[in-house]
Amino acid sequence: MSEVQQIDRDKLGLFVKQTGGMVAAGFNCAISLVGDRLGLFKELAANGPYDSEGLAGALGLQERWVREWLHHQACIGQVEYDAATATFAMSPEAAAVLAQPEHPAFLMGAYESAVAVFPAVEKLADAFRTGLGMSYDDHGPNCACGIEQMGAFTKQQRLVPELIPMIPGMRERLQAGAKVADVGCGGALSTIAMAQAFPNSTFIGYDTSTVALDRARANVAEAGLANIALLNPMDEPLSAQGQFDLVTTFDVVHDTPYPDRLIADIFASLSAADGYWLCEDIKGFESFSENHSQHPLAALLYGFSVTICMSSGLSTPDGAGLGTLGFTRNMAESMGLAAGFTGFQHLEVDNPMNNYYLFSKTE
Repeated sequence: MSEVQQIDRDKLGLFVKQTGGMVAAGFNCAISLVGDRLGLFKELAANGPYDSEGLAGALGLQERWVREWLHHQACIGQVEYDAATATFAMSPEAAAVLAQPEHPAFLMGAYESAVAVFPAVEKLADAFRTGLGMSYDDHGPNCACGIEQMGAFTKQQRLVPELIPMIPGMRERLQAGAKVADVGCGGALSTIAMAQAFPNSTFIGYDTSTVALDRARANVAEAGLANIALLNPMDEPLSAQGQFDLVTTFDVVHDTPYPDRLIADIFASLSAADGYWLCEDIKGFESFSENHSQHPLAALLYGFSVTICMSSGLSTPDGAGLGTLGFTRNMAESMGLAAGFTGFQHLEVDNPMNNYYLFSKTE
């Protein structure tokens, strides 16, 4: 009883409110994902304001369900409510984040990924006891879909026009005909973007996830491209013959159980004198203290780490388990140098989530 009396009631009230907000956010991941899949956000953004009857009618849905969805979304703050007209609308900012896949701020993939890991709670509890995490395929196809959506904008809109020109002479080499490995290609969005822009070059997308490779095959077939091959490095390893002009990795190194081996394999696969490795990875500080006090997305990224990224890195008994924020700028440089690279650049790319590094065999 004495311990209860020592509790600061104001602080307790604030913590209860904070916890309630966290639980509400958990429910919102699932409810927002339903809104995305049914087209509710897109219809509301494109043609709103709507009342519940109008929105339900536009999409052929049941009004009672749409009404409760709108009430929830208004209370959570993702949809605006006008009491005078009893209608609901989306601000341009909310539309960019929730309804416009072509916008760089679009984050529905994060909802998809969060919901995909909910069934993994029991397995994650076992991981704390055994130390063994889960691979991406253990989470099923929805997680792969969410991760694919989150990285789509940079791969589809910025890679070819902005990032490739930062690599000395690479655009010209790709136009003439070069060989590229896209390692950890996922759904092959980056592979496809490069292959479409440079039809004279050949591209190999590598991924250990069978779910990702299935998505990649479907995406490549839809794009109608003949200059892409897709391989699982467990069956057909990255070549050590120095055949590639360029290797790319997009948010891959921090996920792999063996980052040192991966980087060594990338080094060996590049042409001897003028091959480059373009590496995108998560932006973070060098210490937890800095991430805790200064990183605006730290809570989100550590959440991804426990459920997905660190778990993937510990999906083998001897995995490194770097975690989402574990492949820092300094670690990238030191691991690259240890693998044999002598050239390293931290590229100046405006991206709130990622850093970009360029490695070469010559300074």
